[in-house]
Amino acid sequence: MSIAIQVIWLVLLASVEIVATQWEHLVRGQVRKLRNLTFTVLNHMAIPVATVALVSYSRPVIGTHWVAEMPVVSGVALTVIALDFAGYWFHRFSHRNLFLWRFHQIHHLDEDFDATTGARVHTVEEVMHQIVLVLIVVALGAPASYFTAFATASFAMAIFHHSNIAIPWSVERVLRSVVFTPALHVPHHNDDIVNTDSNFGFIFPWWDRMFGTYNSVRRTPEWRIGLDYSHDLPLHRLIIQPFIPKQLKETAMPPAKNATYETENAA
Repeated sequence: MSIAIQVIWLVLLASVEIVATQWEHLVRGQVRKLRNLTFTVLNHMAIPVATVALVSYSRPVIGTHWVAEMPVVSGVALTVIALDFAGYWFHRFSHRNLFLWRFHQIHHLDEDFDATTGARVHTVEEVMHQIVLVLIVVALGAPASYFTAFATASFAMAIFHHSNIAIPWSVERVLRSVVFTPALHVPHHNDDIVNTDSNFGFIFPWWDRMFGTYNSVRRTPEWRIGLDYSHDLPLHRLIIQPFIPKQLKETAMPPAKNATYETENAA
């Protein structure tokens, strides 16, 4: 059921993007989107089932029953807030640790910004992230259903705040005080490192405000989306790149201004 909701949400936002586009598309064609969606298919084949099963098995054996004994609304809210807080730090640390960055850069190599960008996460990174979340859920004593609620909400928010949807400022101003919006998250995908190293939150922007990484700068037409040291890569390279001994930054050709992987290879 959770996976069905996530798929429907992705299709819905992708459809809204067609009629309410906020920013000009930077990459032509559908190859990029298919590349991104391949990752979400791979990640959804086994990871959700495995993590829920692990929580269900581990909590009665080594976990507590603290959150499970709370009223449902309070328990779910606490679980979501705790896991989102952990996600903020995992994400932030992924930008600082070279091993984790090997996998996280696959997300940032995307040279455009839309709903499919939110679905593009290397499977190994997703596994590592899920392990951290499972440990926290078990320690809290939260039921597997609470973890599923968080997983569904965080995926939905990741797709939303990566979407290329125009939101009126009157609505945007209210939304961004509670959750991440596309306009608030897009600086994180600018190839300027000052912007890339900001807005690490998944659902709530509170952690960035609390820990000094909040960035409200607005996107301009001159912005390049991606990383300053490499173009996007073909699917097979995206999958194996983290396992190549040399860091991509040491071997890649920096992209020319206003050029993309597809446009250069189509020339």
